[in-house]
Amino acid sequence: MDLQTRKTYLRESMNVQGEFYDLSLAIEEGRSRAWYIPGPTVSPVRLGTWVGAVEEGGAVNFKDWHLNPHAHGSHTETLGHVCQGNFPIHHVDLPFAMKALLISVTPLRSEGTGACITWPEVQACVAAAGGLSGHVALIVRTLPNDFSKREMNYSNQDAPYFEPAVGRELAALGIAHWVVDLPSVDREEDGGALACHRAFWGLQLSDRDPGPDARLGATISELVYVPQEAQDGTWTLSLQVAPLMNDAAPSHPVIYR
Repeated sequence: MDLQTRKTYLRESMNVQGEFYDLSLAIEEGRSRAWYIPGPTVSPVRLGTWVGAVEEGGAVNFKDWHLNPHAHGSHTETLGHVCQGNFPIHHVDLPFAMKALLISVTPLRSEGTGACITWPEVQACVAAAGGLSGHVALIVRTLPNDFSKREMNYSNQDAPYFEPAVGRELAALGIAHWVVDLPSVDREEDGGALACHRAFWGLQLSDRDPGPDARLGATISELVYVPQEAQDGTWTLSLQVAPLMNDAAPSHPVIYR
């Protein structure tokens, strides 16, 4: 199913009459998107003489995938990403539809800090898009935003990232679900601090176990692509996540209005 056919199918299945955009980047065999590891591998199951591949004479296609949710496509994660213990995304109660604000930010690269997106920059874009009042989700599109971002491998690219204050302020404003078109809200190489992740989830830098301020129901979604046609402002977000008992799982965010 090509992209346009899939978009039409989703629009009709969700009974959406207005604008509709699929933000997901598919997990594809062999395509690496981030974090220095090769793309997913796929192989047919073999049980004695039986093979799970029609092209090899099997009755059905029945294949094993080896993939990493964080590296190979759009995914949604919980604070289990940075904490010990079991905090699977499947245990988070995600509303089928939530009020989300879409903003566009132009990261400015500087010597030493790279392309760090600051809270004043985000704050200005939020104000220009109508403000966060009543919203539970924020979607951030970085500029420039050409279609090649759908095929980008961010490994060793020092992609734009957010200062910790952004995560802290969004949490204070009640944003529970943060969606970005980057491989991470933190810098590619930060010594393992993941300070912005931690700030958004209500964690201290030294926390390995969630404390009393931890936001167990908050999520971060990364590696999405927001089409240029989608204008900044308020949308309805449907964040559909694979039922995987893991800190992160492949996800399928769509926005409509």
